[in-house]
Amino acid sequence: MSPQYISKDGQWHPKMERVALKNNSDKTIKNPSKEGSKYAGENIAPGEDYIYEGPDRASLFELFKEKVEKFGQDFHHDIELISRVKQLGYKDVDEYAEVMGYDKEKVEAEFKKNASVISKHELPKKVKAIKELGGGKDTAGDAHMYGGYGDPPIK
Repeated sequence: MSPQYISKDGQWHPKMERVALKNNSDKTIKNPSKEGSKYAGENIAPGEDYIYEGPDRASLFELFKEKVEKFGQDFHHDIELISRVKQLGYKDVDEYAEVMGYDKEKVEAEFKKNASVISKHELPKKVKAIKELGGGKDTAGDAHMYGGYGDPPIK
């Protein structure tokens, strides 16, 4: 699966996921689900199935490879935006954001709503096959021949 993120003020955070996994090790492990999940901390025997509920594992792996906690930069600390805001005559980024209609409470509520959505990685729905014959018009009549044609006719 590809990494999934949610964004807030220019920073990308791992999205939440719920997925069924199997303990393929030869030791009993603790369920690595996020604290607060009903699955967190359960003991899982070798070969046993379990539910993981927490940050998207593909996203966490990408963050781990880059050695960062999140991607992006909060727009309040973006040097280029701060410089542009000063050129436009605003006191700071907060004043500019307010003029542009930025509502911190609304953004926070939207982020919490998006963060509460859990990806389940379900398989796509199968669609009915198209029942169309290939080719053109059948002009062979009833003399269809399948497979080997046997011995050649005697001339």
